[in-house]
Amino acid sequence: MNVINLLKNILLKSQIYVSLCATLLGVFILQEQESYQNTLAFILFLTFWNGYFFTVYHKRKFAKIWNILGFILISSILLKYFDLNFYLKWLIVLILGFIYNADFLNINLRQFSLVKTFYVGFIWALSLVWFPLKEMNWAWFFIIFFYTSAITFPFEIRDLKRDDFTTLPMKIGIQNTKYLSYIFLCLSSVLTIYFMKFEFAISLFLTFTFASILVYFSHQKREDWYYSFLMESLSLLPFIFHELFKIF
Repeated sequence: MNVINLLKNILLKSQIYVSLCATLLGVFILQEQESYQNTLAFILFLTFWNGYFFTVYHKRKFAKIWNILGFILISSILLKYFDLNFYLKWLIVLILGFIYNADFLNINLRQFSLVKTFYVGFIWALSLVWFPLKEMNWAWFFIIFFYTSAITFPFEIRDLKRDDFTTLPMKIGIQNTKYLSYIFLCLSSVLTIYFMKFEFAISLFLTFTFASILVYFSHQKREDWYYSFLMESLSLLPFIFHELFKIF
C-alpha cells in the first residue's frame, strides 16, 4: 500500500503523469505530420509539467521557484535549438495558459463556466498543434480541441459539489454534459476520417471508443483515480495504440 501511495505521489500529485500523457499525444501528432524531434518532445513535456504544476500549486512558494527555473530552462533550449518565431509562439501559449488561473492578478478564467469549459481544449490545441508544427494544421487543431474538451467535461461532473462557481453541469445538467462530450467526440471522429492517415485514424477511433465508455460511467461519486488516472490516460492511448500497430 505504501508503494502505491508513493507512486501516486510521484506520478499523479507531482503532475508528471498528466504531463507525460499530454506530451505523448503531441508526439503522436508530430509523428503523423512527420515532424517529430526529441528536443521538441522534451520541450512539450517541460511546458505541460510547468503549466500543470502552476495550476495546482501556484499559491505555494516552492511552486513559484520551480516555475521560474522551468521558464529559464525551456527558454534556453528554445533559443538555442529553434528560431525566434518558435520561441514567440511558445510565449503566447505560456501567457494564455498562465491567465487560466492567475489568482494573484485577479484573473481566474476557471470561474467563468463557459470560458473555462472550452478554454482547456483551446490551450491544448495551441500547445500540441499551433506551437510545435511549422505550418498550422486546422484539421489537427479542431480534432484536439474537440477531443480534449470532451474528456475535460467529466472532470466538471466530478467537481460539481466542489466548485463554488457555476460550471457547465450546473447550467445544462450532468446528462446533457455527457451528450455534449459525445457530440465533440463524434466531431473529432469525422475530422479523423477525412484528414488523418489510416494507421493514425484507427488509433484515434479506438481512443474515442474508450473515451465514450469512460464518459458514460463518469459521475460525482467515482474514486479520484478514475479521473486522475483513467481519464488522464485517454491522452496517452493514441500513441500506445499506434506503437502496438507498428509491432503487430
